[in-house]
Amino acid sequence: MKLYRLNVTADGEPSAIFALAEDVDSLLHALEYEDHGEADEESLLPYFDGEKKPRVVRSLEDVPEDYLDFIGLGDNSEELTVAEFFDTQE
Repeated sequence: MKLYRLNVTADGEPSAIFALAEDVDSLLHALEYEDHGEADEESLLPYFDGEKKPRVVRSLEDVPEDYLDFIGLGDNSEELTVAEFFDTQE
């Protein structure tokens, strides 16, 4: 399982979505059916259109502190936060 970051806007401000998935195709499929919270739909379209690629987050050092408690979307039945995801990888 990988943790992906998608840079989006929320209420006109830069933000991010974190999502767990096996690969990009699975990620995009899962995101089609999930609530994206405050994220503006227009900022997600380039990911679905293939114009932008989600970035794989390889370590907690790649995550700004403000996002550590975000619950990952996608294949995340346990509703792990970003920080908890990396705790399970150790």
